[in-house]
Amino acid sequence: MEFVIMENQAPASPAPQVLAIGKFDGVHLGHRAILNTARTLLGPGERLAVMSFEPHPTFVLTGDPEYARWLTPRRERVRLFTELGVDAFYVAQFNRAFQQLEPAEFVDGYLVPLRVRCVVVGPDFRFGRGGQGTVDVLRQLGHARGFDVHVVQPVEEHGHKISSSRIREHLREGRVEAAQALLGRPYTISGEVVHGDKRGRTIGFPTANLGGIDAYVLPKTGVYAAFVEVEGAHHAFAAHAFGVLNAGYRPTVDGRVFQLEVHLLDFDGDLYGKTLSVSFLRRIRDEMKFDGLDALKAQIARDCELARALVGLTNRASAMPPSSHGGR
Repeated sequence: MEFVIMENQAPASPAPQVLAIGKFDGVHLGHRAILNTARTLLGPGERLAVMSFEPHPTFVLTGDPEYARWLTPRRERVRLFTELGVDAFYVAQFNRAFQQLEPAEFVDGYLVPLRVRCVVVGPDFRFGRGGQGTVDVLRQLGHARGFDVHVVQPVEEHGHKISSSRIREHLREGRVEAAQALLGRPYTISGEVVHGDKRGRTIGFPTANLGGIDAYVLPKTGVYAAFVEVEGAHHAFAAHAFGVLNAGYRPTVDGRVFQLEVHLLDFDGDLYGKTLSVSFLRRIRDEMKFDGLDALKAQIARDCELARALVGLTNRASAMPPSSHGGR
């Protein structure tokens, strides 16, 4: 897949394209409906392309620090779009100059060079200075410049629109299964294994501590059953295992910094420096402070047995994740 960061305008495309435009934070089931529709509109020799924006427009426009983090940071979106068969992924820099573009300037600078034959958006899509550009404006500009506009209606779950904001709310409350229902896959955070204080080894439950996770939306503190994939060469996954994940501050040892540390079940190997993708399957309990490491050790043992039961591990043998994991 071609990946392009656009500073001032789009590059010239080597082929005509059907372009899906949106924030695509989460690449959830609503976003996938837009991509699936765009795919059905492809003609011979045309490419399936996506345009998104960075930083998150909500963060830029409102300053809300929650939106300084993503459900799917750039690296994750690149991975997902590649898996979904997208041919080109364009990221427009959502800076002051971009925000001041008139609707026609956006179309001429960012769509015409991409040789778009059709643009696919949701009904609430806005563009141009002050959000002046509506879907109707885009249609008018597209008609004058030779491209069509196709609008995909929102996907609903139990009568409510699937949205990134709903997924964020579920994660804030620890409802990872509800988040999974909207994403179409478990919520996943990827990071490099870094050295910690190694207390887990002293109590018989070594953990992998994930670094480089600041760009992700972080779920409610607590203990989770998780599925873990170990990245190998060329971003392929070399191994997988279920695990018990602690998300939080580790109050028993007076922790002060939010950490993700995961104990892999039935796994033996050196993970330092490797990238793990950790998928949140079920929330087991709140994070708690225990009266010493012996009490913590006993609780972790109970957490591991519960996690085994939740994910269907029998005879302590590793298994593949549930089908809802989506192949990740």
